Amino acid sequence: MSLVVAFDEIRPDQIRKNMGGPDRPASMNFGFFRATPDTPDAPTAFLAKYDPGDRSCAHFHAVDQFQILVQGKGQFGRHEVAPFNVHFARAYTPYGPLHADEVSGWTFMTLRTRYDPGAQRLPGALPNLKQRADRKPWQVTTSAAFPAAGSGVSVQDIPEITDDQGLFVRSLAMAPRARTTAPAPDSGDGQYVVVVKGSLLHDNRERQALTVVHIKPDEGPFQIHAGAQGLEALILNFPRVAPRVAESHALSSAAGFKQWQCLLCAFTYDEEKGIPEEGIPAGTRWADVPETWTCADCGASKGDFAMVEV
Repeated sequence: MSLVVAFDEIRPDQIRKNMGGPDRPASMNFGFFRATPDTPDAPTAFLAKYDPGDRSCAHFHAVDQFQILVQGKGQFGRHEVAPFNVHFARAYTPYGPLHADEVSGWTFMTLRTRYDPGAQRLPGALPNLKQRADRKPWQVTTSAAFPAAGSGVSVQDIPEITDDQGLFVRSLAMAPRARTTAPAPDSGDGQYVVVVKGSLLHDNRERQALTVVHIKPDEGPFQIHAGAQGLEALILNFPRVAPRVAESHALSSAAGFKQWQCLLCAFTYDEEKGIPEEGIPAGTRWADVPETWTCADCGASKGDFAMVEV
């Protein structure tokens, strides 16, 4: 049976205050539902609120996860994020550091389909990461735009977030009282529907945003019924948990140019394109990238990159 929880249904005992420290932020965590060591295949969904200026060092988790920026702004690695940016990271893929805006702070949703023992923070956890010879690191940060609902239902794919093991994200807009059916969840490891605006009708109750729905892979497609305000939602499908063949997300470069990939998180530096927004013009050879430059996704040093065969 699908789990459906609205923010205003969170009980006081599901709210945690983290005091923070030198490499982690002080935050308030609001748990919609949480897996435990005794329920390792249960889902976890929580909202984390950082105070203005709070920071978290680069880290990784032992399971795949989505994060959705729902309020405020800041930086994931060196990616500027604001509502409704979506970040997906595979298990054992470092990301960060994270930096909430100095004025607004930020609030983001974290979604998992399995129990995770907690953030493994770098550089201390680097030996644990390098022992995982079977990992296939990959992550993506992108903005999710919503289509116009019109008088019915509109759906659009988020093309940057997809793979051949069931991963996908779609944005959904629905007019008041409209109905639709979410995609079948059986292609991956579970599915979430996150209502970020408006309301959802379920079990004879109108649940206001934020509302989180989790659907197991063996359940039928979830029936979505918009409330009196209509709704905007994200449908997030997790990939299957299965061994992956060797892969490369590198793009083709012009003859003579090379690509260099981070050994920790798989971020790719393309000599042909450079990184103009960071002052590295197109056509800059790897040897000419400053030795102080660090990975835009996880903060790794230049020495943690290797040339990619294209």
